[in-house]
Amino acid sequence: MANDGSIFNINNFFKFCFNNKLVLGTFIISSILFSSIFSLFFIEEKFKSSAVIFPTATNSISQDLLAKKPNKKDILDFGEEESTEQLLQILNSDLIRDSIINIFNLYNHYKIDIKDPHSRSLIYLEYANNISFKKTPYNSINIEVFDKDPNIASEIANKFLDLLDLAIKRIKSQRTEKALFICEQRKKSINKSLQQVNDSLNIIRKQGVFYGTAQTERLIEQYAICLAENNKRGAQLIKKELNKLSKYITEHNLLERRTHHFQSEFNRIQDVCDLIYIDSEYDLTNKFVINKAFPADKKSYPIRWLVVLVFTFSIFIVAIFILRSIELLKLNRNES
Repeated sequence: MANDGSIFNINNFFKFCFNNKLVLGTFIISSILFSSIFSLFFIEEKFKSSAVIFPTATNSISQDLLAKKPNKKDILDFGEEESTEQLLQILNSDLIRDSIINIFNLYNHYKIDIKDPHSRSLIYLEYANNISFKKTPYNSINIEVFDKDPNIASEIANKFLDLLDLAIKRIKSQRTEKALFICEQRKKSINKSLQQVNDSLNIIRKQGVFYGTAQTERLIEQYAICLAENNKRGAQLIKKELNKLSKYITEHNLLERRTHHFQSEFNRIQDVCDLIYIDSEYDLTNKFVINKAFPADKKSYPIRWLVVLVFTFSIFIVAIFILRSIELLKLNRNES
C-alpha cells in the first residue's frame, strides 16, 4: 500500500480489495444469494394502477347556465392551479380515506386486527404507503394505488373518481342547507312585513283612496272642467274629495312604494333559493377523467435487481469497513 496507508487513495483501495478478495468475494456472493431469496420470498409483490384527472374550471349549473350574470369561465375549461390544489386537499380528506377503507374492507385486506388499540394508526399507515395523489407538471392529478391484487388496485383507483364528486357534494350540502334556511327565514319576514303594509293599504282604500297620484290628477282635471263650465256644485263635490284624498295620499304612496320594495326583495330571494336548490339537486362533475385505471399485467414492486444491488453494495461497504478496522487494529498492536 502507499506510504500514507489511506484507503481513500484509489491505488490503496484496489490493493486492499485485491488482498482481501476471498473475504470480500464471500461477502458479495452471500449478500447476492440472501437478497435474492429475501426479495423473492419475503417482500410482497405489488401491482400499480393509476388514474389521471384534470380539475374543471367550474361545476355550478346555476352560475354557469341559469344565472342572469353567468361565470366568465366556461364549463368546458380545465381548472387552474388553485382548482388542482383544492381537489388534492379533498382527495386527502378523512371523508374519502375512511370511505375507501370501509368500501374495500382494508382492515381485513391488509390483515390488521380492528380490535387492536393501534389499528387506526396501522391502517392509516398502510393506506399512506399504498395510495398517493401527486400533482403533475401539467396541472393534472395522478392517483396511484399499489396492491398485491392488480384488480383491487385498479378498483380502488377508479373508486376515487366517484368518491371525489360525492365528497364535494356532501361538503357543499352543509353550506347549501344553511343558505336555504336563511333564505326561507328572510322570505317569511318579508311576507309578514308585506302583509302588514297591505293591511294598512286596505284601511286607506276603504276611504276611497285607490290609485294615489293618478286619482288626484284625475280629480284635479275634473275640478278644472267644472270651474270652466261654472258648475259650482260639481266643483264643490270634487274639492271635498280632493280634501279627503289629501289626508291619505302621502301615506298611500309611501305604503305602495314599500309594497313594491318588499315584492322585489321577495322575488330576488326566491331566485336565489331556486338557484341554490338547483345546485343541490343537480350538479356537474368536478373533474375531467383523462385516464382510468386498469389492472396491471406485471408487478411494479419490488424491483428485485435494485434490491439485490443496494443490499450487495451496502454489505460490500460494511465488509470493507470491518476488514479495514481489523487491519488497523493489528497495526496498532504491532506498533505498541
